[in-house]
Amino acid sequence: MPSLSKQISIPYAPEQIFDLVSDVARYPEFIKWIRDMKVSGLREEQGIRYFRGEASVGFKGFSERFSTDVAADPEKHTIDVSLVRGPFRRLKNRWALGKASDGTTLVDFFIDYEFRNPVLSLLARANTDLAVSKIMTAFRQEADRRYG
Repeated sequence: MPSLSKQISIPYAPEQIFDLVSDVARYPEFIKWIRDMKVSGLREEQGIRYFRGEASVGFKGFSERFSTDVAADPEKHTIDVSLVRGPFRRLKNRWALGKASDGTTLVDFFIDYEFRNPVLSLLARANTDLAVSKIMTAFRQEADRRYG
């Protein structure tokens, strides 16, 4: 049952990082294992944007599709992701963005997941930290490209 929390600092405003993280339709542009992303059901309630993301991912001969529900709160600078369907038994993800005194953004990333397939679960358990580090690097590089 892998879960991981990671904190990093990115030298851009929280609003910019929120826009980057909540723009899931563009993930295939900078996260190499996301082959396709479709966004549907966009609606807003009390300032929070809700939508569904359906991703096609693949790496090293492995290919899967999964769907998540996303709640993006621009006032609190949080993005919450929960599983709808896919190869996971469980998936919860949260991005919480805060402004540091030097104007940078403190990114608090949390993920808790479990694959249905025991072999994938074993592989994921051994590689969770590496995968999250690669995700953080991809977002940092995309922030540099967009805002640097």
